Amino acid sequence: MSEEITGIVLTYNGEKYLDPCLNSLRACVEELVIVDSGSGDRTLEIAEKYSENVIHHNFENYGKQCIYAIGQASNRWIFILDQDEILENKLISEINALKKSGFAHDAYSIRRRNFLFNKEIKHGGWGNDFVIRLFDRNKAFPTDNNFSVVKTEGNVKRLKNRIIHYPCDSIDKYFAKMHSYASISAKEMLGKNREFRLYNLLFNPLYRAFKKYVLQKGFLDGMYGVILAVISYYFVFLKYLKLWEITNINHENKNNGDI
Repeated sequence: MSEEITGIVLTYNGEKYLDPCLNSLRACVEELVIVDSGSGDRTLEIAEKYSENVIHHNFENYGKQCIYAIGQASNRWIFILDQDEILENKLISEINALKKSGFAHDAYSIRRRNFLFNKEIKHGGWGNDFVIRLFDRNKAFPTDNNFSVVKTEGNVKRLKNRIIHYPCDSIDKYFAKMHSYASISAKEMLGKNREFRLYNLLFNPLYRAFKKYVLQKGFLDGMYGVILAVISYYFVFLKYLKLWEITNINHENKNNGDI
């Protein structure tokens, strides 16, 4: 008996890659659940061509949005795909073959081909990027933070074929995304009682850039490796700066008796 899969895609102003994303996912799932958080472009128009299960849900963070979407799924097996990801044809065939033979593992991780401004990046942590996206919801689950990963105590198998990922094709859009993610990350740190430390602001961004460019051999990607290292530096700096801002505002409000 062939297994059935529910595909899940979270959307927000993702019209650029959404058509090929949903078209590729539809080729290997029986149900498609799309959870949108208030798109203002053609995202909803495109989504409704592929699924009757297009649901609005306010965005808190990526992990919680995934957990909500899984709650709308009918099937035990889940495949989560981002709106800027596309399945390779060989991966679609591999998943369909697995469905027919039956899943022998609790979860499956898939390697991503990551592109920076339409150039495939093979180093800096982007070239060996495996993510668990296909899993039994009874044996695995997404974490509830903004950089959610799927956790499982069961066994995980790596698939042979890959997902094509376009996370950064415009400087303006990518920096807007970083500002949003940095704000969410700062609030998550505050929620975990993380206190602002000046050395985190000064040294953590430097280490992240050094890790990307030197330890993970980003320099082999030439100018793109430099860009990735600088972007990584900026994001880490920004999230600690936002933590300082939130902490400072809360401190001032307490002193003024506002909270």
